[in-house]
Amino acid sequence: MDDTVNYWYNYLDRSKKVATQRRDLDDLYRRSLLVFKLMSDKTSGGLLAAPEIDEHFTRCGRYAYCWGRDAAFITSAMDYAGYTDLVERFYQWAVNSQAEDGSWQQRYHLDGNLAPCWGLQIDETGTLIWGMLQHYYVVKNRAFLEWVWPSVQKGADFLISFIDKDNGLPRASYDLWEERIGQHTYSAAAVYAGLMAAAEMDKILKMDNPNRVCWENTARGIKRAMEELLWDAKQNRFYRGINSSVEGWGFEGHGGKREIILNPKGYRKWVSVLDIMVDVSLLGVSVPFEVFDCKDPRVRSTAEAIERHLTVHGVGGLKRYETDNYIGGNPWVLTTLWMALYHIRTGNYDKAKEYLDWAASHKTYLGLLPEQVNKETGEPAWVVPLTWSHAMYVLVYLELAKKGKI
Repeated sequence: MDDTVNYWYNYLDRSKKVATQRRDLDDLYRRSLLVFKLMSDKTSGGLLAAPEIDEHFTRCGRYAYCWGRDAAFITSAMDYAGYTDLVERFYQWAVNSQAEDGSWQQRYHLDGNLAPCWGLQIDETGTLIWGMLQHYYVVKNRAFLEWVWPSVQKGADFLISFIDKDNGLPRASYDLWEERIGQHTYSAAAVYAGLMAAAEMDKILKMDNPNRVCWENTARGIKRAMEELLWDAKQNRFYRGINSSVEGWGFEGHGGKREIILNPKGYRKWVSVLDIMVDVSLLGVSVPFEVFDCKDPRVRSTAEAIERHLTVHGVGGLKRYETDNYIGGNPWVLTTLWMALYHIRTGNYDKAKEYLDWAASHKTYLGLLPEQVNKETGEPAWVVPLTWSHAMYVLVYLELAKKGKI
């Protein structure tokens, strides 16, 4: 018992030291750091989205895999908290799990083998390349960039090959919620960030890769396409996407539907021309991918629409998107804290703190953060703990502590 206690105290001693006026927030910060270690595979470096301890799968989402999407937020939090060694091991895992064509697929087992998947999710590839550069900014270790560079080149070239030549956006793939196929705003932002990160790494390393100009120009083309095709001037917010598949979901937009040809054999399907659903992932155009500045009027009006349409009255918090009905359509911890990060970027610290307090008030009695909060009872709902929830908590907590706001 003494050895176990000492092990975990020694682990916590390595973290960024923070002491605020709120012991409950400080305790949840330290608990979140324990979650990071527990969800990090000691052998492979892979990061578990959530543990599976429900043998009958009645109260879990089958989340015992590693997603690059989750991991980019998780590694950002781990870096910020001082656990750069765990982050570096994760990116070693990422390099080892990358496909021959340069892509990263939807999700993986922690040993790096492909897990059950139902389609490509292009934001995974862009996000992981972006994450590698973010880690470098923290550690300033040139050897790390040199080690991941071959992987970065393959990944960036794959992103280039995935661009729709008709409109300049990434081709249709699953959205970050893995529910619908289309050309999504969040996915475009992630691909933009991945290409710009690859170009920046080339500059840092002075590699003079002949493809760097292509990466930069393609990223700028994505931004232009987002401004032209994904901005809804009438509603004064970004569309969630265009050309979204409608099977199983109905027409979640306006502007009608159209039939597209899928392949040379002439297979066809119907898509919704415009997807106008308000979705919290639209924050991704600024936080974290910085396609647009967080003070850009388009970002501001989109964020205002998100709070207006997605706030769950009564219990509080933000749900993922307007028509969300997964596990009843509850508010999520990570979505609410995502909005808190936006408010920190824009200097609205009181609102960010309000969201942080909301998240902390919905932890379990063991100090673990769930994926969701029951919209009727306020009790923790679905997967516990969700590593992504804890990552967002740590990012918001440390930002507010740094500013002296908690």
